[in-house]
Amino acid sequence: MEILGAIIYFLMILVPGLVSEWFYNWLSRVRQRTIVASALIFDLLIFIINLIGLRIFNDVYTVEDLFEHFGCLHFTLKYGILSVIVAIILGVISGILAKIFWIRNSKTEG
Repeated sequence: MEILGAIIYFLMILVPGLVSEWFYNWLSRVRQRTIVASALIFDLLIFIINLIGLRIFNDVYTVEDLFEHFGCLHFTLKYGILSVIVAIILGVISGILAKIFWIRNSKTEG
């Protein structure tokens, strides 16, 4: 049972970054070769944003507190959904910004 929990937690950390990376590539039309690196950067940003939100709303101050909250299945589901929503928002914002700066740079170079 421990291995299944570890797999679920690993996927809860990894999947939102891949979702964010997909939205970023889709909107910016920039084709990257470093999908894993940028997905991990998005994962770090999503994790930091979620920790800030949990600190404000649920009084989660340490990672141990976060693991105690993950014991509740209802909280785990909410955390996963929140992570995907934050990932979509980050991917869309960064994709739009990349497209704007890509167009601006391509007009000045050409």
